[in-house]
Amino acid sequence: MLRATILLELNEDYVLSHVSDLVDGPVVVTNCEVLGETDIRFVVDAGERRDEMADRLAASEVVRDLELVGDDQLLITKRSSGALPIIRENHGMLQRMSQFYGRSRVFDVVVFRRADLKAIISGLRSLGTVELRRLKPFVGPSTRLSKRQAEVVGYALERGYYDWPRGVTVEEIAAAFEVSRPTVLEHLRRAEKKLLSDALADATTPANPDST
Repeated sequence: MLRATILLELNEDYVLSHVSDLVDGPVVVTNCEVLGETDIRFVVDAGERRDEMADRLAASEVVRDLELVGDDQLLITKRSSGALPIIRENHGMLQRMSQFYGRSRVFDVVVFRRADLKAIISGLRSLGTVELRRLKPFVGPSTRLSKRQAEVVGYALERGYYDWPRGVTVEEIAAAFEVSRPTVLEHLRRAEKKLLSDALADATTPANPDST
């Protein structure tokens, strides 16, 4: 398993490029979700100028929906530039699109295989210039799963559960292991939580250009 920090400099402006000037520094993004083949939903920390940012976004035809969250956040649904679907299609688990500023986007991604990371980087290059900022392998006892968790996650990965669209359903995984749907979901949830928690806790190191 690998954790990668990827910087993408887009070849052209997208709607987010026109609102980043409203925040002092890069805009923090959380809770990213890919919707279908074209749309994404995420939360941004908009700060004191949230209403102005919302007005600019609402004027764009690529923004599907806006919702005010808390005192200074926006829940945005919009047509993607293509970056997030590329990550998902290549089995990447997006921890966060940690920030954007102008044409710059920074993604923190976890992948199970080096080949998946190569595919993500190759796909992102169709959108702009890509730099692998950090890459850290995760090995050793801290990332070991229980035998059953490893079996279920391994089966799910092999059968395309983490593909987009999914290649196998939770019900089909449950049938393969002769367990209930909630049991499968619990195994997946616990395994994913452990792997992602280990990834966040582990220190990152500068990427070796030959790593990919």
